[in-house]
Amino acid sequence: MALTEIQLTKKISLTKDVFELHYDMGKQVQMLPGQFITFILPEIGGRSYSILEILDNGTIILIIKRWDTQNNGRGGSIALCDAEVWDNFKCVGPAGHFLLKDTPYNKAFLGTGTGLVPLYNHIIHGLAKKTWEKYQLVFGVRYMQDLFYLEQFQKLKEQYPDTFYYHLVVSRDEAQGMIQKWYVTDFLTENTVKQYQEYYLCGAPAMIEGCQEKLKSLWVSEEQVFFEKYT
Repeated sequence: MALTEIQLTKKISLTKDVFELHYDMGKQVQMLPGQFITFILPEIGGRSYSILEILDNGTIILIIKRWDTQNNGRGGSIALCDAEVWDNFKCVGPAGHFLLKDTPYNKAFLGTGTGLVPLYNHIIHGLAKKTWEKYQLVFGVRYMQDLFYLEQFQKLKEQYPDTFYYHLVVSRDEAQGMIQKWYVTDFLTENTVKQYQEYYLCGAPAMIEGCQEKLKSLWVSEEQVFFEKYT
């Protein structure tokens, strides 16, 4: 896989420690829904991040949480989130196997934090086909201040009112408006598994393991569950 040099062209703060980063790839790039790119960072090594979207002009968009070294950060997210616009980086990709299945089944996507990123990419690609299957997103964070991309979810709902649905949940804050005090695993019930035939999970290992256990207890087979753990 060829090494590519890319340039940071836009940096948007979504929360106190989550950033939307735009990079110019210098060319059009092909990807499969759910793939990632790997940055080759000096003195740090390779660090992989899921792709939110690739635009027609070759711009690649990521959403990255800045993990400082006191909170188990290994330096990669610091280098990328603290970078200045017009800084250059080397990367390889896209690559990865956490892919959206091209199947005519209703799909549920459960994610926490920046685990949203590949799920969002799955969803926008699936919805663009304008088929009849339903896409249900459950997005969870700990606190209200950690939520992001709410406007984008609502725009998708307005654009695809019959096929896109979403729930926003917080685990350590009081519920406000349409945002519920839940864990994402609380979405998984006997009624849920009657409506959705595929489940895509992305986020912290504990969340994914909790969802897998819950789905297993509801007699959902492993062949219906796809996941990517963020560590």
